[in-house]
This record gives sequence, structure tokens and C-alpha cells, in this order.
Amino acid sequence: MAEVGSKSVLFMCLGNICRSPIAEAIFRKLVTDENVPDKWRIDSAATSTYEVGKAPDYCGQSCMRKHGIPMNHVARQFEVWLSILRLIEPLTLS
Repeated sequence: MAEVGSKSVLFMCLGNICRSPIAEAIFRKLVTDENVPDKWRIDSAATSTYEVGKAPDYCGQSCMRKHGIPMNHVARQFEVWLSILRLIEPLTLS
């Protein structure tokens, strides 16, 4: 779940089990490596309800483990709370 901070980022994709949780995990690691995780609210979500409640896809989890990036996530649907929206796939909300 999202951490409270002064800046917000939400990564989104259709099901929230592949691209967006990977982007969340990578970004979370980057801000942690820079010692600023308390300044960020980081999360990911789906535009659909297809995969809600499921763990990230095995391939994504395997890739994150291979690179030493922790991933602790359960798919959920989008809720409004962010300050900047950057779609991983521009047609996701179409």
C-alpha cells in the first residue's frame, strides 16, 4: 500500500499484476536508494477489476528477485489521490 509523503506517484496498467507493480517496485527502490522514501507516496493500480486481489505475475516477481528489488503487492483498482498521472500504456484509460 502507498506510503504517505509530500509527492505522489501512481503507476497504472490494465490488471495491476505486470507492468505497474514492477514500475512501483523499481521506483520505490530508487527513492529508497536516495534516502528519500518518506517524501514520496508510491503505489500502483489497475484500470480494470480483472485481477484485483491477485499477486503480481510470476515473471515480474522473478525478474525483481533476480535484480534484488523487493516486491510486496496485491492488485487493486485505481482510486484518486495522486498529483501526477503518467500512464505506462497511453491507451489504458481508453
